[in-house]
Formats: sequence, C-alpha cells, structure tokens
Amino acid sequence: MRRVLGAVVAAVAFAGNVGSVSAAELRISFAELAGVVQAVIGDAKVHLNNKPGGLLNFSSGSYAQVAGQQIDVPLAPKSFEVLGSTYAYYVNDLNSNSVSVAAVPSAVRVMLGFESTGSELVAGCIRGSCSLADALPIIDWNNGTVSIDVVPVRYGTSMALQVKSVSLGGTMQANCGSSGGFFSGGACELALPWANRAISKLRPDLAAMLKDKVNDPQIQAGIATNIKKHLALGSAGEITITNVATDARGVTITFAMPGAVGG
Repeated sequence: MRRVLGAVVAAVAFAGNVGSVSAAELRISFAELAGVVQAVIGDAKVHLNNKPGGLLNFSSGSYAQVAGQQIDVPLAPKSFEVLGSTYAYYVNDLNSNSVSVAAVPSAVRVMLGFESTGSELVAGCIRGSCSLADALPIIDWNNGTVSIDVVPVRYGTSMALQVKSVSLGGTMQANCGSSGGFFSGGACELALPWANRAISKLRPDLAAMLKDKVNDPQIQAGIATNIKKHLALGSAGEITITNVATDARGVTITFAMPGAVGG
C-alpha cells in the first residue's frame, strides 16, 4: 500500500503543493489489499486444545494469535450419554501451520491450514461406569482449514479488518480402527452416531467462536496498529484515515495528509 500511497502523493505534488492539500482519496483493489493483509497478519496462529491435562500434558488452552495480540478461544467439549455413562469429545492439541491470503469477491480471504497428524478429536469419560471408554471412535480432521473472509473498516485513525464469515474445510470423520474384537467392532459402531453428532456441533460452534474472537476489540486494535505502520509516507509521517468504503470492485480510503488537521 505504501507504493500506492506514494503514487497518490506524487500526483498531488504534480498538481500543486502537497502541504496545501488536507485530504485525498485512494482506491485499491482487493488484490492490493490482500498484499497488505498478508504483511500484517501473515504470522497468525490458532491453537485448539480443551483436553483435560494430565501429569505430562503441558498443552495450553485454545487461543487465537493475530497481529501480535493473543486472545483465549474457550472451546467447550461435546458431551453425550451412552448406556448410562457421560462421555465427551475433546480437541487434542491442534495447531495451524500455514497462512495464505487471497482476494475473493468483495473481501479478502485468510486461510489457515492445520496439521493432520494423529487424532484431532479424542474421547474421554466424564461420569458413570465408563464401559465404552476404550471403544469410542476417534475423529480425524484431514486437510483441515479455516477460511476467514474479512473486509476493511475504519478503526480510529487507522483501518482494521472486520470478519464477515468463517468456514471450516477438510473432512472430519469418525473411525473405529481395525484392531478387531468386540470393543473395536460392535461397541464402537454403537457410539458412531454420537461421534458424528459431536462433529456436526463442532463445525458451526468453532466457526462462530473464531468469528467472534477475531472481531474482538483487542485483536482489531492490534490489526489497526500494524496497518498504521504501512500507511506512512516516508519522512512525511503517517496518514489519518477518515473513511473506508467497500464495494464489489474494491476499497476506497479517504485520508488526511500527514500534518493536516482531520480524522
């Protein structure tokens, strides 16, 4: 964006005295905005874990880390009852391992890729006889992704990225394993419907939770602070954003020149 702003200032300078201009308007495409978003939140990370900790389990709780800000993502286990006992599925130390940013119609899409090693959701017994504790299906999330569509909004004198939608990609599948015998066969098959219900609840719950947390003021303030660093015109200083508008073609940013009164 600095390159684009530089072109605006050059045009203003050609037309007259930059110091006499109090405000200007910048039009950028979503593809150009995607480059700025990549620079600002390219190190974003999501860590998901709500499995009860044991003596040797040092995994922290779930959190999202964006633009230098970290915020907790409370993720409730998905519980169910079978044969008089209460069980639950827990997310087991799941971490994002890649971030990509691209323009999509009327937005910028941030896609987080997740590791696919081990079982992403594991079962545990909460109360009762726990007779099926060793027979419950495991749940794998293969090629897991979280897509977050954002649009720019004015935030104070800078710009933040409001989340429009969040969707989960990849395949979540409950599996009974292949060790044979009653526990990995009939008992596991009995529990498959509950495992599939846990999957159906987790997807929308996790999407809604991440949307809420990325839109949290703490995260948005961190994004705005980092974007502000990309809105400087060399030694002239930072611009002051006074309005941000979007349409199907791109983004229009109205700003005051460095040193001008406004905001």
